[in-house]
Amino acid sequence: MENIKSFDLQTIADWQLNPNEESIELPELQRGFVWKPDQIESLWDSLLRGFPIGSFLLSTNADEKNFILDGQQRATSIAMGYYNPWESNNKNFWALKNVPVLWIDLAPGKEKTTTQKYVLRLVTQSHPWGYQTVENNKILTVPDRREALRIFRENEENKSKGYTLFSPKNVFPFDSHLPVPLSFLISSARCEDWKNHLIGLCEENLPCNCIRTKFLKGDYLGRLSKYINDNKFDSNIFQAIKNLDSIQIPAIITGKEILESEDEQTGDDPTLFVRLNSSGTKITGEDLLYSIYKATFPESKKLVESVGMGFIAPSLVISLTARLALSEKSGNYPYPIGINDFRRHLKEKIFRQKLEKLIGSKENSPIASLFNTILDVFQSKGVLDIPPVLARNLINSSPELLLMILQWLKNRKSSELTGKEKLKILATFTALSWFGRDNTRYVREMWDSLISENVWNRKTLSRPYYHNNEYIMYPLVQPADLREFLIEKVVEKKTLWGDLYTKAGDKINEQYKNTLEKEFEDESARQALIDDIWGNFIGKLIYDRSLLLFAQRDYINREFCDFNQLEILEDTSAPWDWDHIYPTSWVYNKRYVNENIRHWTGTIGNLRAISLEHNRSESNRESPSERLSDNRSESFINDNDWEYWSKITDRIWENESKKIKIYLSAVINRLCNIYEEWYEKMEIRNLFYFD
Repeated sequence: MENIKSFDLQTIADWQLNPNEESIELPELQRGFVWKPDQIESLWDSLLRGFPIGSFLLSTNADEKNFILDGQQRATSIAMGYYNPWESNNKNFWALKNVPVLWIDLAPGKEKTTTQKYVLRLVTQSHPWGYQTVENNKILTVPDRREALRIFRENEENKSKGYTLFSPKNVFPFDSHLPVPLSFLISSARCEDWKNHLIGLCEENLPCNCIRTKFLKGDYLGRLSKYINDNKFDSNIFQAIKNLDSIQIPAIITGKEILESEDEQTGDDPTLFVRLNSSGTKITGEDLLYSIYKATFPESKKLVESVGMGFIAPSLVISLTARLALSEKSGNYPYPIGINDFRRHLKEKIFRQKLEKLIGSKENSPIASLFNTILDVFQSKGVLDIPPVLARNLINSSPELLLMILQWLKNRKSSELTGKEKLKILATFTALSWFGRDNTRYVREMWDSLISENVWNRKTLSRPYYHNNEYIMYPLVQPADLREFLIEKVVEKKTLWGDLYTKAGDKINEQYKNTLEKEFEDESARQALIDDIWGNFIGKLIYDRSLLLFAQRDYINREFCDFNQLEILEDTSAPWDWDHIYPTSWVYNKRYVNENIRHWTGTIGNLRAISLEHNRSESNRESPSERLSDNRSESFINDNDWEYWSKITDRIWENESKKIKIYLSAVINRLCNIYEEWYEKMEIRNLFYFD
C-alpha cells in the first residue's frame, strides 16, 4: 500500500535539527552521508531556482515509525542549509559528526560556477575556508588558503588551534564577495524588517571585525548594510529565499512490508536493489551487508558502530566478523561474502549463533576486544607512533590483512601483546600493504598457519606460494643495495625510467636468483619472474605517499594530531599540502626539460606533506634551497640529500648536465632515506630479507 505526502523544507530539516515523535528517522538499511561539498552546493542552487530535486521514498516499520529509504543525502543537505551552529550545537544529524556550514554570497561577481545561478559556499572541517567559487569541486590555491588562515588567526579563539579544530562559528568562505550564513538569511526572510534582522544576526554572532575575504578587504557589517539597502541589491536572491517556504518535496510512503519482503526468485531485498541501482551515489556490497545485518540485529547497531572507534567503518567490522564466523563454521579460509550468500547464511542456525557470539554484548564483545587490540597496535605510543590518519588508511584499505590479524588474535590464548609482537605485526602489515603482490592469495595460503603463536618470522611469512612454485611475497631490497643501484643507474649512467623499471641491478638480481634457485630450472622463466618482482617493488615504492607519511610521522603527529576521525562527509582532501620540493611548474608543459627530471619530480623523493603554516611557497616560485631552508626536519630532509637540495637555486634546463646530476642525487637519496626509515624502524630484515 502506498500513498503520497509532501513536506516543506523546514520540516525536512527538522527531522535532524529538531527531531520529535513525528520526525522521519534513518532506518537500519541506510548507510552514511557520502555527498561531496559541490553536490550540496548544487542541490541548494536547484532549490533556490525552483528546480525539482526528486521525491523521497519513506516507509513505516512495525512500531509505525516513519523511515527514509531513499533521499538521505538530499535530506541531510537540506538540513545543512538550516543548520545554525551559533544557536545550536546540534548532535542529531543522522550520519555526520562534524557538520559543515553553508553560506551564500549575496554579491557574487563574475566569478561563479557556470552551471549555477546562486553562489553557495560550504565550509568543512578540513577546509574551513571553503572551496573555489568557479570550480567548486576544487580546493583553494595555496596562497588563498594561507591568506585565509592568516585572517582566521586574527581571531583570538583560533590562535592556539590547528585549523582542523577551528569552530565553524569562527570561519567563513574566503573565495567570496559578501558571504552570510544561509540559515541567517532564511530566518531573516521570515521577518517584516528582514534587513535589520539579518544585520543584527551577523553583528551578534559573527566575528565581523575579522571577516575579510578575497574580494572584501574590511568593514563587513558596513558593506553588508550598504549593499542590501542599495537599490542595486539583487532582489532575486531575497525572493528565492522567501520562496523556499513554499517548496514542497513529495514523498512516496510504503507499508512496512518493504523492509521485510524478498523477491521469491532471487532472494534479493527489493529496497536494497533500488539503493544499489539508483541514479544517486552507489553503495558497495560491504554497505549492503551492513544494512542487512542492522535490519536483522537492530539491537547491536550501536555496539558495532562503537567497535571501530572512528578508525574502522562499521560496514567493514561486520564484513570481517561475518567471515570469521564463516571460517569457524567451515574451518577454512573464508572468501568475501556476497549479498545473497550472507542472507542465506543468516538463515543457518550455526552461522547465526557464531556471528552473534562474536558480536556479543556491550559488556562482553569478543569482536570489540579483537578490534581494540588491533587499534592498540596501530596507535601504540612509544613503539612507532604511527599518525592516526595513516593508521586509519592502512586499516581500511587492507581488509584481507586485517582479517589475517583478527584470525591470529582470535586463536591466541592471551590478548596481551609485547612491544616486539606489535612491531612485527606493524612491519608485516605495512610490508604487505605497500609491497604485496597478491594479498588475497597470501592470506588464503597463510590461513592454516594462523593457529600458531609464532607467526611473525621469516620462515612463516615467506612461505606462502601458489601454482608454479611462485612465492607470493618476496624478500624486500635492502636500503643500502637500493641506494647503490639507483645512484649508479640514474645519477651516474642516466638510465631512463623505462629501462630502470624492467630490470634490477646485478647485485639485487643475484639475490633474487639465489632465493629462487631451488624453484626454477628454466633460466629464462626465472629471470622473467625476477623482472616482475623488481618491477612490482620499485613501481610501488616511488609513488607511495603512505611511506612518506610514515617518514614524516613526527611532524604529522604534531601538526595534525586532531585529524584522525573516520570522516563521513566525503571531504577527501587532507588538511596538509602535498608539496613538490622541485616545483612542478618548472617541469610540466615546459620545453627543454630533461626526461629524468620530468619523471622523478612526481615521485615521493620530491614530495612532502606540509601544513600551510610551514609552506612558504607562492605559486611554485621558490627553489628547493629556499623551500627547505628553515623546515628541513618537518620535511624529512637528511644531511645526505640536503647536500644537493641546497645547491638547487633555480630551474634546471636540458643541457645543464651538472645541475641535472645534483637534482637526481637529491631526489634519489631522499627516496632511499624514506624507504630506509621504514625498513630500519620496522626491523623489516627480521621478516622479509635476503640471506
